[in-house]
Amino acid sequence: MADSQINICSWRRYLTRNLTVVPELLGLSHEFAFRNGQVKIELPSADNLPKEITNESIMESRDSVVTIKSYREEAGCKLPLAVSVKSVDVQVDLGEVVTLPEEVLTRQPNPVDLLSKEQQTQLDKTMNSHTNFADEAFDRWIRILRWKSNNGSIARPEIHGLDSGWGTHLLDSATKRRFWRSGVTVTVYLDHAITLQIWHDVEATIKHGQESPVYVDLMFDGIEQLKVGNLQQSVVHLAVACEAFMRTKVMQNLPEGLTTAVVKYIDEANIRQVQERLFKDTLNDEQTKLLESINSRLHQLFDARNTILHSGHKEDLTSADCQQYIKATKKLIAI
Repeated sequence: MADSQINICSWRRYLTRNLTVVPELLGLSHEFAFRNGQVKIELPSADNLPKEITNESIMESRDSVVTIKSYREEAGCKLPLAVSVKSVDVQVDLGEVVTLPEEVLTRQPNPVDLLSKEQQTQLDKTMNSHTNFADEAFDRWIRILRWKSNNGSIARPEIHGLDSGWGTHLLDSATKRRFWRSGVTVTVYLDHAITLQIWHDVEATIKHGQESPVYVDLMFDGIEQLKVGNLQQSVVHLAVACEAFMRTKVMQNLPEGLTTAVVKYIDEANIRQVQERLFKDTLNDEQTKLLESINSRLHQLFDARNTILHSGHKEDLTSADCQQYIKATKKLIAI
C-alpha cells in the first residue's frame, strides 16, 4: 500500500444566531493570517435561497442555513432584502504535512483499518489543535463583527427570559378570584443587516491585526445579561465597560516623558477622579457637553456596581434602571 504526503487543512462549522446580512454578501469570505496559520471564514452561498420567493418557500427555508427575513417586490418579482445566516464555515491551514496511505483519500472518514494506533493518535492530536485554533479564530472574528455592526447578539446562545407571558394578576385573598391583571409586554430585538461596507470594514480591521475593544465586549455582555434577567451582572459589566473606556482614553492621551511611577498612579486612580478630572481633560467642548448629560447616570451606575460588589446585592434595582445604564454606556463609548 503506497503512502502519500497530505497537506492538512481543517473545516469546522459554527452557528451564527442573529446574524442578518444583505443577500449580496452570500458566498463571500474573509481570509486572514492568525497566529501561525491562515484562516478562511465563509458565508453560505446564494444557492441556499429558494429559486422563487413565496410564503411557502420562505417557510420551507427555515431549516436551511439561509432564511429570507425581508424582501421587496419589483415588476411583480419578490427580491430578498435581508437574509438570516444560521452558520458559517471556518477553514484552518497550519502548514502541516502528514504521511498516510493513499487509500485514506478514497474512503469514508476515519478508516481505522488503514492506520496504526500511533497514526490515529497523532491525527486526533492534530484535529484537537485545529479545533482549538478554529475556536479562537472564530471568536476573534465574531467579536470584531459584533463591534463593527454594533450588534452584540450575533452568535450568542438562544435567550429565553424568565417571563411566562401570563402577566401579574390581583386576587381576592379569600376567594382567589382574579379581578385585575397587567398587560403583556412583548420585547422584540431587531438586528440590522450586515452591509457590504461593514463586511469590508471587518475585513480591513482583522487584516490589520486589530482586536475588538474590551469595553465594547463588556458593554455587549451587559446588554445580553439584561435580556436573560441578570440585572446585577448587567450592572457590573456595564460599569466595568465604562471604566475601561475612560481609563483607555486617559492612558492614550498622556503626555510623553512621564515616569513609570506617575503612569502607574494615574492608571490606579479612583474612577471618580478619572471621570471628573483626567478623562474630562481629554475631551473637546462638544464631547464635554455629552459627558455632562450622562454624568449623573454614570455615577449611579458606579454606585450600583459598588453596592453589588461590596454587599452582594442591590435593592430596588430594576430593568428600567439597567436600560438607562445601557443608554449612558453607549453614549459614553460613542464619544
